[in-house]
Amino acid sequence: MLEVPFLDEIVMEKTRETAQQDIVAFLEARFGDVPRDLVDEIESIADEKQLRGLVRSAGSCLDLEAFRKAITRR
Repeated sequence: MLEVPFLDEIVMEKTRETAQQDIVAFLEARFGDVPRDLVDEIESIADEKQLRGLVRSAGSCLDLEAFRKAITRR
């Protein structure tokens, strides 16, 4: 199979962007508007494992402040 590193990076970047957007959408559905600083913080996260954990946190946190704490714990 032909390996194309730049294509792999594009796919990984798109995967990260999708996860970041999904987290924000999930939080908006649960809590309404998500503050821009929190969106920026989510968008700055590149680690896929951390993003997967934050998807879970977005679904289980009691409020946006609890979600903020989940970000700082990771």
